[in-house]
Amino acid sequence: MLIYPVTTIPVALYMLQGYFRGLPAEVEEAGLMDGLSRLQVILRITLPLALPAMASVSLYVFMIAWNEFLLAFMLLDDPSKFTLTRGVAMLNSSEIPRQHLMAGAVIATLPVMALFLGLEKFMTRGLTAGAVKG
Repeated sequence: MLIYPVTTIPVALYMLQGYFRGLPAEVEEAGLMDGLSRLQVILRITLPLALPAMASVSLYVFMIAWNEFLLAFMLLDDPSKFTLTRGVAMLNSSEIPRQHLMAGAVIATLPVMALFLGLEKFMTRGLTAGAVKG
C-alpha cells in the first residue's frame, strides 16, 4: 500500500509543478487585492484553474499504478494478494486457453477507460479555457 504512492507522488508533483509555474501571478494578486486570504486564493482561483491539469495527472498516475507489474511480480507470492496485472500474468500457462488471457487483459483496461471517460470533460475544458479572445 505504501509503495504505489511513494512511486507515483513524485511523478505527479513533477508534472504539476510546470502547470502551476505557468499560471499568471497576476490572477492570484488580483484575488489578494479583492480581499481574499492566501488560502481562499488557492481554493477559489488556483485550484479551479488547475482542474484540467489535475485530471490529466490523476489519470496518468492511476495508469502507472494500475498497469504496474514488476513490483507486484517481485513482492507478491500469495495469489490472494495479487494485483490484476499479476493475476492476468498467472493465467499464462499451457492449461489455460489464450482467449482467457486476452479476456483478462481486456477486463484490466476497463477501469482505465471508465476513469478517462469520467475525467474527459475536465481535460477538454482545459484545452478550451484560453481560447476566448480578450
